[in-house]
Order: sequence, then structure tokens, then C-alpha cells
Amino acid sequence: MKKLLDQILKDAIAKNVSDIHFIPLEKEVSIKFRVNDDLINYDKIEILNYSKLLTFMKFQAGLDVSNYHQAQSGQTTFKHQTLYNLRISTLPLSLGMESCVIRLSPQYYSQDSKMAGPKNFYHLMNKKQGLILFTGPTGSGKSTMMYEMVAFAQEHLNLNIITVEDPVEKRITGITQISVNEKAGINYESSFKAILRCDPDIILIGEIRDAQIAKCVIHAALSGHLVLSTLHSNDCEGALLRLLEMGITPQEAQQSIALISNQRLVTNQYGNRELAYETMYQSDIQYFFKHDYTMPKHFMKLSKVLTQMSEEGVICEEILERYT
Repeated sequence: MKKLLDQILKDAIAKNVSDIHFIPLEKEVSIKFRVNDDLINYDKIEILNYSKLLTFMKFQAGLDVSNYHQAQSGQTTFKHQTLYNLRISTLPLSLGMESCVIRLSPQYYSQDSKMAGPKNFYHLMNKKQGLILFTGPTGSGKSTMMYEMVAFAQEHLNLNIITVEDPVEKRITGITQISVNEKAGINYESSFKAILRCDPDIILIGEIRDAQIAKCVIHAALSGHLVLSTLHSNDCEGALLRLLEMGITPQEAQQSIALISNQRLVTNQYGNRELAYETMYQSDIQYFFKHDYTMPKHFMKLSKVLTQMSEEGVICEEILERYT
């Protein structure tokens, strides 16, 4: 089973795959690769071989191999030229089987993996306090943008940077990175208290998932720290409304948030990934709350950005329809 998994992973790495899907059918299991926007067929294997392979993968990721009735998620590594993180997630199905998805990503951040991100964000890394929030759906490049920002700060600004992630997605030399481990009592809240005693200049929080984390992030941003984090939302306005639902007041949002970026990674006409984004700065946030939750006329919505990209021939109509 190790040889089979190694071959699948090597083929996935060669094709620049982000996710490997194992989808049980009635008599066999379909293996598909996620490449950019598309899910492409890779291979099919027999049910019996898949059962053995799944047991091996669960063991490698530290999951309960005897539990077939609950969703599980764990992590392991794979070495092929460099180290890769494998996040292995299983899901019980009505067929009496489990589906499985492997999220594949290099363990160490590399300058070669930089996306064509907005360099005008970099000046914000000089700020002594505030929240920089990257928003969008899963797979929109939020975490990669955060890594770009802190890698820039570590390399050029000589700042003390501490991250709390669940789990750590990419390692960056010279940065203190903490991985959440609930069983060991290492969670976002306890880590925050410890971090604030370690004189950080910049704090990276993997994701704002609930009201407790939101309050910790806002408190840190208001108390003299620059904080970077991510949030799932469809647009910048939605990100602000989600924070309000989590108990953050309009005053706290206006005082603490330096920037909200909502982004998508879209495939251009040449098959390459390109970043499309809308940005809400502090002045836009203040306008939003002072004018009955409306945006200023100059604000460029993501839908308009994508429409312009389509009109300029950067992306096709199909991609435009998919993201608007």
C-alpha cells in the first residue's frame, strides 16, 4: 500500500495537484485530482485495495483505523524532492464506505510559490497595530497571501512574528509557528495569552472561526499588535457583517481593521492562476458604518473586477459566470 500511495502522490506533485479525491462507487473507487478549478480523472482501483489503502493512510495520519462511522481528519508528511504536508480527511458514506480527500501542500514556504499578489499591501506590515483580514472561500489563496506578507516582514523588516494555525500549513524559517492541539490544551485562546507575553510585532491567526477567536483577534489588534487572519465570506461587506454576528461592535471594527481583502484565484485564458480581489481600507469601513451599511461610489467590487478581466480577454465567459 505504501508503494501505491507513493505513486499516487508523486503523480499528483508532478501535475501540481492541490487535492486528491477518493470517491467510492458501487464496484470500484474513483481517484480524481484537483488541478486549479478542475477535478480531473486519474485512476480507478478495486474496493478491496482501497480499503487497505485507506487503513494505511489513516494509520499514517494518526486517525482511528477502526472508526468507519465518523468523519476524521489528521496530518502526515511525504518527502519527494522536498517535504509535503498531507492533510487526510475521511467522510462516512451511505454505501458503508468512507470517502477520503488528501490536501497536498509543500511544508516550507518558497518564494517560487508566490502568487501575483497586490504589492501595495506590503506597506501595511510597517504598522504597529491593526487587523489585516484576508477573506474568500476555500481555495482562494488567503493563507498563501498571509504567508507572503509575513515572509516579506521577516526578510525585510526584521520583526518578531508568531503564528497560531490549525494546522501549520507551511513552515517559514525564522518565524515562531504554533500548531493548535486541543488534546494537549493548545488552542487559539490559550496560545493568544502566551503569545502576548512574548513581545510579538506581528501575530498571524490561521482563521477566525468563532466569536471567541474574533474577540481575541480584535483585542490584540487594538492593544498594539499587527494581526493577520482569514475569514470565510463572499465579499468584504459580508466579512464585516460576520464579525458583527460574532459580537464585534462597529466601533471596534472601525478602530481595529486596517484592511479587508476578498479574493479569488481564477484560471486565465492561458491556463495559469491569477488573483482577483476587492479591498476595503479603514476609510471604507468607516464609511460603511456611517452610511447605513453602504459602500462609497469609488469602491471596486470583485464582480466588477472580474467583469473587466473578462472584457480584457484575461478570463473567459465561463470563468466569469463561475465566480459572479
